[in-house]
Amino acid sequence: MLRHQTVRTRRGNDIAFTVIGPPGGGTEPPVFFVHPINLRKECWLGLVPRLANDRLCVAIDLTGHGESNDDPDFSLAAWTSDCVDVATALGLPPFHVVGGSLGGTIALCVAADLPDQVLSATAMGAYLGDPGDGDSELLGMVERHTVEDLFAILAREAVAPGSPDTLIATVQHQTNRHGKEIVRAVLKAANAADASTWLPRLRRPTLILTGEHDASCTPADAERLAAAAGGRYEVLDGLGHLPMLEAPETLLRVLLPHFAGARPAS
Repeated sequence: MLRHQTVRTRRGNDIAFTVIGPPGGGTEPPVFFVHPINLRKECWLGLVPRLANDRLCVAIDLTGHGESNDDPDFSLAAWTSDCVDVATALGLPPFHVVGGSLGGTIALCVAADLPDQVLSATAMGAYLGDPGDGDSELLGMVERHTVEDLFAILAREAVAPGSPDTLIATVQHQTNRHGKEIVRAVLKAANAADASTWLPRLRRPTLILTGEHDASCTPADAERLAAAAGGRYEVLDGLGHLPMLEAPETLLRVLLPHFAGARPAS
């Protein structure tokens, strides 16, 4: 089964999402995917062939990305609210939530907001947040470069050293096409994101992953997030910031046992 749809959220956003899986939903709990900022839902497709044999896979486009609309309020709370609304509208049975980069932080917030519906949470390349980091070097790069040149630089930096050009081109192909103003606004919101108020409410098994060569979210950043979230922490050897694109089979070898170990709350 393959479905492309949109949901109108409480905030008035039209959120685009794709559902892939067996007719009837399969025998295993669904997985809800949240992409890194300035990418889009298709970044998860490398995991789908294995997962969608026996479960639904749901991948969304956050506002300001992909096929979803722009939003005057880009924020961690707003993105989390939209994700909660999509999951609720779909009427999913208890599910796993997985996210990358800021999408990983959003995944943790979704798990905190839906403790009776989320079985487990996984965040890769994510960080706790620092609301004071609003004037980052990355925002400076937005001003100095065209969007195309910016993402050409970032696509190479996002993956491990020595990665093939085909992978870098794949990353660049999936970058944000909503224009420089939206890219700037999304990055500002990401820099201001602070998940600390959500993390104490996490009740389900939580896995924090980071690539060995992740320069955006270092292993030390991920370890700090894992401590705050009360989750398990693991480094993915040889990978960078985007393991879902760099080595989906390696990521699956970590995710599947994590999923299997999560059971519905009694």
